[in-house]
Amino acid sequence: MGRRYKFPSPNDVKASQRAVLCPADRVIALYNQDSGHPKRAVRFSKKVRDWFFNEAQRHGWAGAHFLKDVQSNHGSGCVLWISPREVNVSVTVTKETLVLVNSAED
Repeated sequence: MGRRYKFPSPNDVKASQRAVLCPADRVIALYNQDSGHPKRAVRFSKKVRDWFFNEAQRHGWAGAHFLKDVQSNHGSGCVLWISPREVNVSVTVTKETLVLVNSAED
């Protein structure tokens, strides 16, 4: 049996990082290790992406977005981001629009 992979945890991410990339090869390795599916995946398929997305939500990630490689246009991995640990926003209400601005990004 090969190396055991740990599913990424949002608790392991520094608040200043906000997001991390999980490369496609690691996503596939996690799928093959933990999905319980009898057929091993070799490609970054929709089945693998769907499983990873659901697992990311189950592990407490605020969001996940799959990226394509700029040159090959094949899936290159998944960006996972954490929920803000502290919310500090300013609110402006105009006649038609509500604008929320993160105070750290003013």
